[in-house]
Amino acid sequence: MLRIGEFSALTGLTVKALRHYDEQGLLAPARVDEASGRRFYAPRQIRDALMILALREADVPRPVIARVLGSPEDVRALEEQRERVLRERRRHDAALDAVLQAFDTPPGEIAVARRDATEQAFLGYPLTADLPPEETDPFAQAGVDVADRHWVSTRVRDQETHDVMLCWPVSDAADRDRVPGFVAGVLPARAELFVSRRTDAAGIQDLGWYAEALTRLVEALAAEHRPHRDGFLMRYQVLPAGDSWDIDLSVVL
Repeated sequence: MLRIGEFSALTGLTVKALRHYDEQGLLAPARVDEASGRRFYAPRQIRDALMILALREADVPRPVIARVLGSPEDVRALEEQRERVLRERRRHDAALDAVLQAFDTPPGEIAVARRDATEQAFLGYPLTADLPPEETDPFAQAGVDVADRHWVSTRVRDQETHDVMLCWPVSDAADRDRVPGFVAGVLPARAELFVSRRTDAAGIQDLGWYAEALTRLVEALAAEHRPHRDGFLMRYQVLPAGDSWDIDLSVVL
């Protein structure tokens, strides 16, 4: 048997960590002296301790570690964790690439224009909720025909409140209440300020252009001096145009 200090020195896990993992049910001592409360570990526990050390170094969550230690032959938990880490890494890389591109590339000429838009019924899905699984089509299941011209809608209500929805236009107002989990609404006939851009796929992630375009729109909206009792509404839409993409960013007057 190894005392906790000896086990700590051999495995690289601190005494504090060993006590914590005992409380968490990950690595209990082989024996605890009832009189003194001293913890003793068996040599066969060295492997589990080193596994825990390596997995924590990889930021593997405690439930996954418990699953791996409980079923060493089941490597699916580690494969799933690796996929989660890789997805997170790709997300971080994309964010860093966007910022670096914004520093390196000027946004170019951005012109704010005005247009009149017609009334449009839509179905919106709040982005604060979990999106429906990709393999399901809630519109088809409900028998609702939607146009593939969806947009992201952001309504800024006050300094601390805003609503973000992914919206699909529907042609029949009667369809609006037939898809569970979606919010039915109507964009009334309105005047909009907008900026647009045709770009390649890489330009969709151009943070510098988006930041400058949004700045110009907000400045133009402020210059209108129009009160908005319910905040203001912004729409962001990306549509395919052959080998290119059309970006449309607008605010409702």
